[in-house]
Amino acid sequence: MNSFILKVGKWFKKSAFGIIVTSVAMTFVICVGILINNRNSKPVVKPTDSVQTLDSNNSTPSSSSSSTENIIEKIRVPFTVNAKIARYFFDSSDSIEIKSQALINYDNKFVPSLGVDYTYENEQFVVVSAFKGKVVEKINDSLFGLTVVVENDEGLRAHYSGLSDVNVYVDETISQGQQIGKSGESTINADLGNHLHFAIEFEDTYLNPLKAYNKTISEVIQ
Repeated sequence: MNSFILKVGKWFKKSAFGIIVTSVAMTFVICVGILINNRNSKPVVKPTDSVQTLDSNNSTPSSSSSSTENIIEKIRVPFTVNAKIARYFFDSSDSIEIKSQALINYDNKFVPSLGVDYTYENEQFVVVSAFKGKVVEKINDSLFGLTVVVENDEGLRAHYSGLSDVNVYVDETISQGQQIGKSGESTINADLGNHLHFAIEFEDTYLNPLKAYNKTISEVIQ
């Protein structure tokens, strides 16, 4: 009987130890499983990951917007070289000296110039648009030579005369500074050699180009 009790005691001790070991092992396995499951279910955020801030009113990333100011076009000179004035526009408000340089001697008569004539060391130079508009005429005038007329939305017209060649066509809308052609010669201004005759007109009245430069269309036609 005593030996049986001793055997039972030994077995119980062994069984208890086994149960303890088994429990510890199972607990370890369960903990490892939980850790692995948590690792797989949660996203890993790296320190270098960037975060985008969403605008509260939009679902897209917010960005700063820059506003562009509307630039009001001002009339510019119709060339890019350092051209000189060879003949002025005949303006009654100018001095006698200037008006004397605004007369065209043609067919033994002096007639007032309705535009400004520019020369550049008697060399050919590029002619550009003084303002944006539509090409409404391209003619070969018997007196002023090859001429292009550009009209803007307000009705202001620019006449480019005495051209040697033309780079635009009728009904084409051109931008300010766009090449129209190149300077050349004309019958009425034969004494000037290679030149550009530039005139501006509004409602059949010719205006002084020199008083139009660096002004807006509205300021010129008012």
